[in-house]
Amino acid sequence: MLHETAEFKEWQSVFWKPKYYENNQVCYNSTEPEDNKVLLIKQGTLLVQISNHQGDKVSTEILVEGDIINVEELVEHQYTWEVPDFLQYQVVAIGSAEIYEIEKEFLLSHLYLDPRKYHRLFEKIILQLINISFSNVISNKKTQTKIAWAFYRIIAKVGEKTEQNDHLIKLPRFVTQSFVSQISNTGKARTNEVIKEFFQAGIIVQRDHKIVDSEKLKVYLKQEVLVDFCMHNVATQ
Repeated sequence: MLHETAEFKEWQSVFWKPKYYENNQVCYNSTEPEDNKVLLIKQGTLLVQISNHQGDKVSTEILVEGDIINVEELVEHQYTWEVPDFLQYQVVAIGSAEIYEIEKEFLLSHLYLDPRKYHRLFEKIILQLINISFSNVISNKKTQTKIAWAFYRIIAKVGEKTEQNDHLIKLPRFVTQSFVSQISNTGKARTNEVIKEFFQAGIIVQRDHKIVDSEKLKVYLKQEVLVDFCMHNVATQ
């Protein structure tokens, strides 16, 4: 991880400043950006939230150790674009969290000098953007596919392997039915129906959806996405 490098330990007191947050505390709001600062999660779980049409905060993404909160800060605004008003969001801590505030110019200068050393950081950013892009594609699929993808994202971020089987993944307490509904952008009633379907299919192992069979979930997602892709190819030939 970036914060585990020798450079970090050497320059921490000057260019890296830790900030600590408690449960439900807002760690970042895009309406009040940290100019020339990159925010890197050192410890904790955070939720990206946006406002829905009713003005309620809805969780859309999970961030964990090693993730950059304000990825858009790495973009050179004068040549590209700024985050428009309709994409405003906030980031909230679940439990305690520690975030490093890094001087942007310092970070970029070190990336240019030795990019291989920060390869894992690049990987995290790339995966973060891929997940967002794929979520946009999935948003046009049927409800079951959207909820399956939501579980897959949740497992990847905060899932914990059980002792009896590496494929059985335990989810934390905050992953409620309502939370899955928000992450998948589906109605609560329909989410409840799909969770029951997944339980009957063995994808969800417990009725409270706190344990998920990751292998069966992957098989389901592959079938749904690849079948759609193959059908599209046949239709266009």
